[in-house]
Amino acid sequence: MEALVSPHWVVNNPDSDSIIILDATLNKTANKTSEIKGLVIQGAIYFDLDSTFSEPESDLPHTFPSALSIPSLLSGIGIRPDSTVVVYDQQGIYSAPRVWWMLKAMGIEKTYILDGGLPAWLDAGLGISESYARPKVNRVCDFDIKPEQIVDKSTVLKNITTPHFMLIDARPSERFSGRQAEPRAGLRCGHIPGSINIPFSEVLNNGHYKSPESLAEIFNRNGLNDNDELVFSCGSGVTACIVLLAAYLAGFKKLRIYDGSWAEWGADESLPLDLE
Repeated sequence: MEALVSPHWVVNNPDSDSIIILDATLNKTANKTSEIKGLVIQGAIYFDLDSTFSEPESDLPHTFPSALSIPSLLSGIGIRPDSTVVVYDQQGIYSAPRVWWMLKAMGIEKTYILDGGLPAWLDAGLGISESYARPKVNRVCDFDIKPEQIVDKSTVLKNITTPHFMLIDARPSERFSGRQAEPRAGLRCGHIPGSINIPFSEVLNNGHYKSPESLAEIFNRNGLNDNDELVFSCGSGVTACIVLLAAYLAGFKKLRIYDGSWAEWGADESLPLDLE
């Protein structure tokens, strides 16, 4: 089954009562419009990507939690290895792909994204609430965590001189080129040498992913084919996952995330960068 599901797939699923729905909205990007503000999908649990599910020992934002902490974190929101999970956010598609990728890397194979997010759910006229559901805490169990899905700074640095993968930067083109300052303080402008720019907005259309054919065309236009190994970066590892999922939908299989992204690379004066 594909990664994206519709609102009606969720409610009409024979196992709908056991589906765990996660709201992955980041606080800073929460939709403030009067039609959506304060609304959540009925039965949804909040997935705290800013804090709880980011590594507390890291100085970087949104980093993947330590392997030791993952079993208790997931059990604390009722997730087991065989759970069916649907992730959404208030924007349509923004932070949900990050959580989809994280859960996949944590061994939750039956993880899906609600295509169109909360706006699509509201358009379908389905059940909403003004408060989150309380998680059903499970006993702590083992998960098949896949640390190989994460690339570190040293691997990216080695790849500049000895390329083994293509690095794709999902930031807007103005930030990639260095023409626009980074929104986070203390970061240099520019991009990692050898990387190419596919802004996350390019793979979306009105809060939904473009068709697999259109997505494949975007990657092919950038000289990529589905046999290539791709690593994705952005500002803090969130929008990188939007483009990673786009590649997945387009048929690419060898996909990883540089978790430190520009928040790490741009802060380190010893690391090389390119402009324009």
